[in-house]
Amino acid sequence: MSWQRVSLVPVSVGFALLLLSCATAPGPRPVETPSAAAVESSAAGRPSASAHAVGQEQPVLVGTVLSVTDGDTIKVQLSSGPITVRFDSIDAPEKSQPWGREAYAALYQRLSQQVVALDVMTQDRYERLVAVIYLGDENINGWLVQQGHAWAYRQYLNDKDYCIWEAAARTRNLGLWSMPPTSRYAPWEWRRVQRGDADGFTDYSNETAERCIGSMRRSGHAAGEIAPPAPAPSSTSPSGRCLIKGNISQNGRIYHVPGGPSYESTKIDESRGERWFCSEAEALAAGWRAPKR
Repeated sequence: MSWQRVSLVPVSVGFALLLLSCATAPGPRPVETPSAAAVESSAAGRPSASAHAVGQEQPVLVGTVLSVTDGDTIKVQLSSGPITVRFDSIDAPEKSQPWGREAYAALYQRLSQQVVALDVMTQDRYERLVAVIYLGDENINGWLVQQGHAWAYRQYLNDKDYCIWEAAARTRNLGLWSMPPTSRYAPWEWRRVQRGDADGFTDYSNETAERCIGSMRRSGHAAGEIAPPAPAPSSTSPSGRCLIKGNISQNGRIYHVPGGPSYESTKIDESRGERWFCSEAEALAAGWRAPKR
């Protein structure tokens, strides 16, 4: 379940294609110490409105869940084919560690064969999409943390709500937090220990939402901090979040959607007039056509 963010984001287009916009996502919110009201709301299972609403300025794909791999990874059927999706901002216990099977079972029961919306963030080094998954208007990433089936993944967080939800679940002894402290291994540390890259585990018994948010600041992913500038568009990097490749060849101007048979092998050279599109409608309007096969 480990993953790292990279700049290239090949994303499959959903069978109910909802690539809403390629505009830059809304500006980050300042990081604040969670108020008592916020923690109380989290403890009651009421995520903030921002966590429920699918980002209106980000590409959203719709598909059917084919299978659940573990507590934070699923396979989704899009119109262009199946794609593996890693849940953004969270880290569920591995199946080989305490609560791993329970986390898997909870996610399977909730999402198996369900139609979901994917608010895509990036792609990891294993070529999985990294996304916030919505069932209706509910943020399932947040739900997993709220129910104690996953941790807030500090290294990749940009929303402090996950820290608040984790702290609330810990206070209520939900899910993995019902186990003795000696069995609550952070999944990212579990993987390092299994690889032989670490000798032990951090004691998170006294962890708080404030400390979790502080770790976001230290890792440079806290909301409100200025992210480093994105690399300039190149032959292998999409512009912003426009993920459809507009290729020019001897066969004419052809666009390739993520997940299509020629998508990965198609390279875009913007100096030749090739370009990236945010939707098939945009590509068609610009004079590109879909592949004939």
